[in-house]
Amino acid sequence: MPSRWIEANGVQLRYELQAGPPATIVLLHEMGGMLESWDAVVPLLAPCASLLRYDQRGAGLSEKPPGPYAIAQAADDLAALLAALAITGPVAIVGAAVGAAVAAAFAARHPQPVAALALLAPATMLDEAKRARTEQRIATIERLGIRRAFADETGEPRSRYEELRLAADPAGLAATWRMLAGLDLDADLAAIRCPTLVVAGRQDAARPPEHVAGVAARIAGAELLVLETGHVMAIDTPELVASTLRDFLARTGFLIA
Repeated sequence: MPSRWIEANGVQLRYELQAGPPATIVLLHEMGGMLESWDAVVPLLAPCASLLRYDQRGAGLSEKPPGPYAIAQAADDLAALLAALAITGPVAIVGAAVGAAVAAAFAARHPQPVAALALLAPATMLDEAKRARTEQRIATIERLGIRRAFADETGEPRSRYEELRLAADPAGLAATWRMLAGLDLDADLAAIRCPTLVVAGRQDAARPPEHVAGVAARIAGAELLVLETGHVMAIDTPELVASTLRDFLARTGFLIA
């Protein structure tokens, strides 16, 4: 399906809307990713729902305005995109990593359309040790570019995620990472009232299960699930992610099993 572009909240966003059954699932990619991060998941969910995915502000082929970026701004981008596409019915929001932070902020600030929420390896805050390392990484991205900034953790052959991240815009990636470094989502997490699934990867070194469990504990009634996967689970284990989402959304009544 070819990509399209649309103006939403003052920014040009690239999106793909795959029409199907009446229920709509929105897929939000991770930092350094783009809508292609969901390529292997989309065919597995397509029989169940219509699917909307897009490059977030500063990412992929969407517009890259100067930073700083804010989580409320990212949530408002999604609200404006849904309005621009005339998607007015209930939606399920699925976010990966920083995309999960955007999904949570959207559910808290625009609760009316959200029927269900799934947060995969949510990146909702940084501890002091990680914040210091992150500031160093951001400075390297801005000074030397993405390849040099991640030379210490990228092997050969590169993973699919590493390939996508290498193509990211350095300024947009740095602005998004600064948004994460200053993030405090406690009030947003406490405000969420829809059925919520929080997913951790047992092999996830970036957001290990104990960290993800702390996120789930801040959301009333949230279900925590630990899967045999890593951090970028939609790329690494798409079948497992798709089956987990289908099961959760069927149990909430959002999808007809």
